[in-house]
Amino acid sequence: MNFENKNKTLYEIIFQQRNIFLDIFMILASVAFMAAMANIQIPLWPVPITMQTFGIFLIAFFFGSRKGLIAITAYVLAGLVGFGVFAGYKSGAAVIIGPTGGYVIGFLFMVIFIGLMIEKGYGRTRKSILLCMLVGEIILYAFGLTGLWFYLEKVSGNVSLLEVLKKGLFPFLIGDTLKALAAVSLFPYLWKGAERIKK
Repeated sequence: MNFENKNKTLYEIIFQQRNIFLDIFMILASVAFMAAMANIQIPLWPVPITMQTFGIFLIAFFFGSRKGLIAITAYVLAGLVGFGVFAGYKSGAAVIIGPTGGYVIGFLFMVIFIGLMIEKGYGRTRKSILLCMLVGEIILYAFGLTGLWFYLEKVSGNVSLLEVLKKGLFPFLIGDTLKALAAVSLFPYLWKGAERIKK
């Protein structure tokens, strides 16, 4: 790999000549991609298992922090205004104030921090890919579990931390492990492929 590009995103490497129209197209494509990832799911209650987190990783790796945040913000706004882009083809503010709202908010912070790590040169080796994913998951669950706790407290009264973890963390650990393995297998080849396209 050409290390002069180590702090560039995949988007910057592949598309060296960029303009506002390409940016808008790619951001809209990211919204559609996230909607598809949201609806590849195992419908558990109160939080379904989806491919959204994997989608966030791909968008952060591809765009970095700033454009990644714009893409995920566009995704969240599309859902809020009525497009069925959230899990189960849901939309509206009810999703944000519901059991999955904390996770949706967490997506925004997750893409920022992973994108910043990519811009600093992380995410090229298998170890640093795992580090990016670990940081992203910690951020996501910090917001997601907090939001779920508030929701369960509102609808059920006093809720223990263990109950929140049983509903919002433990069911996802196997899936998160599989996503990490997929990322470790896929992402190094994305960088190599981007370098070949550039040449």
